[in-house]
Amino acid sequence: MKKTALIGIILLFSCLSLSGQTNKLPIPTKSFIEKALFSDNFEEKYFTKYLGKKSEYVLKRFSDSKDVCAKEYEFKTGIKLKKNSCSEAGTEAEIIFPKYSKNDVITFIEWFFKNDYSKWNKSKTKYQPKEDGDAGCYIEVKELKDKIIVNYSCGC
Repeated sequence: MKKTALIGIILLFSCLSLSGQTNKLPIPTKSFIEKALFSDNFEEKYFTKYLGKKSEYVLKRFSDSKDVCAKEYEFKTGIKLKKNSCSEAGTEAEIIFPKYSKNDVITFIEWFFKNDYSKWNKSKTKYQPKEDGDAGCYIEVKELKDKIIVNYSCGC
């Protein structure tokens, strides 16, 4: 009886410790990053290649051509990506990273967005052009319980 109770307690603690684990983003190859920098769907390519795609949904189409301009993706680790390029002003996206560290998400941003014309604020919650209002990507990082949300818009 004591042995069964002990095994039950061990299993309970191992399940609890696994549920609080933080995921790690795989490090892409240098050649992948170089190719992705010139792609308008680098996030989808990265997550699909390194994590595996689970589902894809069309959210919106251009009215004149019926081409898709907004999609939502979900990947095997629970990451969700919503991307909208329906506006002439540029692209907007939201990426939800469940159970990832802020440092991993910042590294992801730097892999694909880092340039000499943008900078982080002190708390690393915003990455944007050095001159406010300049063309480029404006990225915001929000920390919530058990997830990090990245919103960004890129345009002129």
